[in-house]
Amino acid sequence: MSNKTKSKENQELSYQVVLSYKVSHNYPLKTFLIECKDKLNECIDMIWNNIEYTKKDKPKLPKSNEFKRNLRNKLLENWSYASHYIDGIIKTAYSILQSWASNYKRGYRTKTKPVVERLFVRVKTTLIKYDKERAEIRITIKPRKEYLTLNIKNEWFFDKVKDLTIGEIILKENEAFLTFKDNLNYSDKDIIVGVDSNLKSLDLFHPIEGWIRIDLTELHRLKEVYDRKIDFLKKLLKKCPLRVLRKINRLFERRRNRVKDFLHKLTTQLSRLFPNAIFVFEDLNKRSMYKNKYFNRRIDRANWNGIIEKISYKAIVILVNPAYTSTTCPICGSRMESQEGQVVCYNCSNSFNRQVVGCFNIFKRGLGVIKRFMGGSGVISERSDENLKTVRFLCP
Repeated sequence: MSNKTKSKENQELSYQVVLSYKVSHNYPLKTFLIECKDKLNECIDMIWNNIEYTKKDKPKLPKSNEFKRNLRNKLLENWSYASHYIDGIIKTAYSILQSWASNYKRGYRTKTKPVVERLFVRVKTTLIKYDKERAEIRITIKPRKEYLTLNIKNEWFFDKVKDLTIGEIILKENEAFLTFKDNLNYSDKDIIVGVDSNLKSLDLFHPIEGWIRIDLTELHRLKEVYDRKIDFLKKLLKKCPLRVLRKINRLFERRRNRVKDFLHKLTTQLSRLFPNAIFVFEDLNKRSMYKNKYFNRRIDRANWNGIIEKISYKAIVILVNPAYTSTTCPICGSRMESQEGQVVCYNCSNSFNRQVVGCFNIFKRGLGVIKRFMGGSGVISERSDENLKTVRFLCP
């Protein structure tokens, strides 16, 4: 997770990295979480009943101050816990419905009201007291009556976060997700690296090292092996459903854990290889690439968003528009045509490798974003050569 803030006085762009960690607890919170879930569904109902649709059938959520004030007062009725939880519930409800509205406009959802089943609640920073010296986090449940205290001194991540600012906390029945904020600055970075995301590789353009290819064949193979096992077990569901479902869930969990481990190691190595770099990725949408069921499965095995999410914890990441990155001439800007892995520009009579053009154009778009904020300071000038370095990342 990341947030960006800009200082108008010195034209420096800072980047806020939000680190998240999980800790266990044994406090009896089930009753409290059930009431939070009921209030969240009630809040969603009230907002849902006041949604207006435009002539083009686009949903418009009610956001007036008067509506939000009445909504808050209604939810506070018969509420015995801290009133700030209601603010978090309203924020969560709007987040859920805005996500639904965005997907509905694209045709991915129907007019079906979202219903929350999971037990969780967001804790605002106003309900949190963090004692850094004793490494204790105190969360208010009922003001001056009931508190939840978490001690993180013996947790493995304490040394990483002991000097950071604590953010929102998500409470669940037996665990809590803690967030800490760390600030980085764009002016501290010296290099921009453009990353072209492909099915089985990442193509990087580094202004000094040139073209670097990250081979992700092993990640694709890992997913394919587990998918075959799961597909085979699905055929046996009718014969022994309970036993097969347990095995399928176990395989899904192993697949997820191995993929997560691979991505963490990959992004850690990338952040160490280029410690002073800003990574520029394409803002890709898999749904827009779907063609047929075979190609769709290959697309689904690509972990572009997972790579971006993991590396954003360790470095600064910028997303740019992916349109025509592989078919725009880097010299004259004309549209090029593909010919067997090459792209040819008939305007300036040049031909290029498609992957080199893709990552180089992504690099240029990222450079343009940085220059708008910083005027080009702290950025090494462009260099377009085709030196290829292949790096293979394998699972242990």
